[in-house]
Amino acid sequence: MKYKNNLKLLINDLSKQKKIYRPTVFWADLVTKFFQIFKNGKLEKFRKNELALNFFVPTYNYYREKNINKIISLINKGKFDKRIKFFFKSHISGEKDALSDYRVFKASDDAKKLPYYHNFSEKKIGNPIEFFKFDGKNYTRSSLNYLLGLSFLKKITKNFVPKTVLEIGGGFGILGSILHSSGIKKIKYINIDLPPMSLFTEYYLSSCHGSSNVSGYQNTKKMQKIYINKLKKFSALNSWQIEKLFGKVDLFVNFVSFQEMEPEVLANYAKIISKLRPKFILLRNLKEGKQLKKDIKSVGVKKQIKFKNYLNIWKKFNYNLVAKNVIPFGYRTWDNYNSEILIFKRN
Repeated sequence: MKYKNNLKLLINDLSKQKKIYRPTVFWADLVTKFFQIFKNGKLEKFRKNELALNFFVPTYNYYREKNINKIISLINKGKFDKRIKFFFKSHISGEKDALSDYRVFKASDDAKKLPYYHNFSEKKIGNPIEFFKFDGKNYTRSSLNYLLGLSFLKKITKNFVPKTVLEIGGGFGILGSILHSSGIKKIKYINIDLPPMSLFTEYYLSSCHGSSNVSGYQNTKKMQKIYINKLKKFSALNSWQIEKLFGKVDLFVNFVSFQEMEPEVLANYAKIISKLRPKFILLRNLKEGKQLKKDIKSVGVKKQIKFKNYLNIWKKFNYNLVAKNVIPFGYRTWDNYNSEILIFKRN
């Protein structure tokens, strides 16, 4: 698919939408910059792009590839014991932290019970700067973040097997690939995102699973009603199209991106999601909230969305918190910020 053909169309259509579906202050400038990636036609290496690395391609280290290679080269040249070399290289490359997350995933997930998340092995689409192999399968921080959240959900909900999953702000759609390999029959994955992020999803899922299995904007832009049961295995839709969705989903997922919005935008999405009646909601959020925008050059939100905001908004739509976790399924930063996994259940 020639994704450049969609750029003008998406830029034009985005400008016509209600304010609530256009980029909020956090994403306003970023969307313009991400459109430039598509204009430059460098999708094959989008997971190496510095902007993507800062906003939707998480990594275990923050040194980036050039510095990592330089540091490892210096270590290899040094007169160190092999154990010392291994210690430094595994920490600097991010492998040590990745293995830590993999061990939690492997220990917590029942591999004999659906969904079979252990079947997943990541493809190197987008040329990621980190790519780790454990027990013969491939992972990045993107996939391990989701696998930790999904294994926590599976542990808490016992026999819940979602067949239709809706996500908002799913980056490049790797959750769809995880679900596709999990042994769930007739699985459907729908990602709603701002353009051009929706194009990243379409590109990634089409590269992994074939464009014939992906419903993108070209397939759905003229639909006044988008019936979930008629969508293909994977769907990459735009923010304003969520109002057109009809049907039911089993699970709704959002990892962090709600906190990059403003409270009124979250409230609107929550209202629409509740009408689709997911049995469970799986969220990952920063307990302390995203940073506030300090000046015109900084990235941040006008008003923070924190843990208590989630409790209040989902309670309004008859969802109650049934579990939360930071360690081991979430993450605590070196400066004591908490990325926590939250599970809500419909009453």
